[in-house]
Amino acid sequence: MKIRKNGKVIELTENELKKIVDNTPKNVEEGVISSIKGLGGLVRGTGYSYTKYAYEMVGKLKELNEDMEGAIRDLSRILDRSNRSQMTNTSFDRLSTHISDALEAFRISIDTNDIIIEDLEDSVSNDRNRNRPNQNVNSQFNSNNP
Repeated sequence: MKIRKNGKVIELTENELKKIVDNTPKNVEEGVISSIKGLGGLVRGTGYSYTKYAYEMVGKLKELNEDMEGAIRDLSRILDRSNRSQMTNTSFDRLSTHISDALEAFRISIDTNDIIIEDLEDSVSNDRNRNRPNQNVNSQFNSNNP
């Protein structure tokens, strides 16, 4: 399909067009939901902008976790297929070490994202009487944290 963008004609493949169509309603829905949550934050005293962007960030982190979980499955399949291949043991050991490192990095990232998601969701929670995490948020990656 050909479209005109900024005066130039661009040809889109079927896959590119499908991605655009698939992502459009989701992005609009996420924007509306985060705006509504932002209004709720304004009423609850958390603040419109903070709540709106916190929910947007939660959505992006959840989406990223889903992508990484898919990558974990794909890497596990690659490892299984390579184990059944005719490659030498040395080559397999080298490949499996790299895959294991990547899998561990994905798992650490998913766990870190889950911590951030939980903290963000707690900070904009409807339950204002609930015990909340420490008000002084520290970076997950700062070596100066206790």
